[in-house]
Amino acid sequence: MQSTPYTHYAWAEKNTKPKIWSDERHRQKLNGFLTVDVQRGSTRVDFKKQSSTERVVGIVVQTVLIYLQEGFSHLTFLLDNAKIHGKKMEASVQQWLTEIAQQVELPEFTLSFWHTPSYSPRLNPAEYLIHEVRRNGLYQVPCTLTLQEKAERIRTQLARGSPMDDQQMRRLLDFIVRSKVKRF
Repeated sequence: MQSTPYTHYAWAEKNTKPKIWSDERHRQKLNGFLTVDVQRGSTRVDFKKQSSTERVVGIVVQTVLIYLQEGFSHLTFLLDNAKIHGKKMEASVQQWLTEIAQQVELPEFTLSFWHTPSYSPRLNPAEYLIHEVRRNGLYQVPCTLTLQEKAERIRTQLARGSPMDDQQMRRLLDFIVRSKVKRF
């Protein structure tokens, strides 16, 4: 999310560049980390001012520990092709979990990462939820809302429950798994 819209409009004479002031570098930004449990339909969202591999690793490790505590033994993370979701992140997650396991006894578990092909938002459950969250929580709101207020609207909306029901989630997961067999 950003504090102002992406688009700037300007008029200029033919074959000249428009002279338009832009505050592009001075915008406030807030990165959202959306976790979707496709089996239960639950979601979790975290907002950070800056995004980095280390922050993503921390969120993934935290998610793994939550599910291990709940008794899960196999976890699969479906990730898009963002730069921070690469092999470096996977190795860092494994390293953190190994270090934690040296200090605290963790149950046996398997952890796998599926990476969707480039430009394939249809295979990412988070994209469907992001669309619904934007449609239900951010469209037609006053432009005076701050980033923090927008983030709070999203948290509140997701706290009420997933915008997708169980049947929609199951169909989506089936579609993704069938596509994975064909494409990944």
